[in-house]
Amino acid sequence: MGITNRFVYLLCGGIIFLILALFLNNSFTVFIIYNLTCAALLIIDYFITIDDKLISMERSGINKLSIYEKEAIVIIVYNKSNYKLYLELKDEIPDFYFQIENKIMKGEIKSKEKKTFEYYIVPTKRGAFIFKDIHVKCRGRLKLCTKIFKVKINQEYKVYPNMKNLRKYKLNMCNNRSLKQGQNILKTIGKGTSFESLREYVPFDEYRKINWKATARENKPIINQYEPEKNQHIHILIDTGRAMSYTVRGYRKLDLVVNTALVLSDVVNQNGDKSGLMVFNTKVDNMIMPGKGTVHRGKIMDALYHIDNTNKTSNYDDAFYYLKKKERHRSIVFFFTDFSTLEEAESLLKVLPIISKNNLVIIILIKNESIEVISSLKIRTEEDLFNKGVALEILNERCKIMKILNRKGIFCIECAPEQLEYTVINKYIQVKTRTYL
Repeated sequence: MGITNRFVYLLCGGIIFLILALFLNNSFTVFIIYNLTCAALLIIDYFITIDDKLISMERSGINKLSIYEKEAIVIIVYNKSNYKLYLELKDEIPDFYFQIENKIMKGEIKSKEKKTFEYYIVPTKRGAFIFKDIHVKCRGRLKLCTKIFKVKINQEYKVYPNMKNLRKYKLNMCNNRSLKQGQNILKTIGKGTSFESLREYVPFDEYRKINWKATARENKPIINQYEPEKNQHIHILIDTGRAMSYTVRGYRKLDLVVNTALVLSDVVNQNGDKSGLMVFNTKVDNMIMPGKGTVHRGKIMDALYHIDNTNKTSNYDDAFYYLKKKERHRSIVFFFTDFSTLEEAESLLKVLPIISKNNLVIIILIKNESIEVISSLKIRTEEDLFNKGVALEILNERCKIMKILNRKGIFCIECAPEQLEYTVINKYIQVKTRTYL
């Protein structure tokens, strides 16, 4: 129980009675009676004020949140009593993983009325979190005290990758908009491997597309027209080892990769292909075979929302053999990983042929901007000279490794964090239309 300003003013008002009692030579008696009266009023106010039995609460809305996005948590309160209430509410949430706005909610509720309170949070970690009790501070009917109690509503909220980005890309696809430099993610006639139709030859068409039987039959040049192959298997491999344990601009690498993987999976499915997922570290933690549809998308979402990185070195050998064993089709593999030393890259190069022999492999790296900043520093001290030398050596080794991979027919792309989603999706488009840039 707490006391209000009104009760404090009431106590201070006793000074007036005390001064009057001094003239009657009975000040002590007045002091005792006045304070006992105030205490009695305070106790009465406490007991006639409602408790949790005359108030009901529920959290409203969906229990799926998007990481790094501002989300509203709505609490609906129903006043079962016969008088107006003034409430202060505070939700019990895992503070460490959420940034909170408007943490304490205040408002009046009339008798037999429902009222909505809301506050805002920004999740900073994926996973499942329990939102526990709602703490209530209710002002007494006489406004002398505040009664404090809590309402038990344990509810699980799941923090998923950024679903707002998914909706943005879906809208782009529905509106047939390009993602970058006019590249279209919908059907592209004339490029691809799947036969679509015949048409008459026009200048600058490729000779290898001429259909000689149709040409002889029509007595004029006829060519085959192709479209990108449908139902192609697109595998998304995510390394959750030490390579993904670092942060970039305050965001974890793994969170950026998970968001991109989910966006890519959606785009792949909407483009008529099948998306698959493998999450691995020292072993394969989860593998979802290529598919599409609402149920498949739900499986991808559930597999991605709670994964976390470790500081262990990933076992590429086991992961690649596992993929080779499960997948018999020639597929496109988007492999999200990273390496900071030449030794790590060499260990990857040794085992990549396991999957690159029968699949088109695209390795996605995120730029280490802190190293690039150090490499461009002006040298003022010996320490600056040493740090810049190390940074330049790391960048040179990284550049060499990427060139080696590209010479072996393995696409290796390095991009800035804010360009990760666009770069990956555009590379998928280029691969599907066979316009490698």
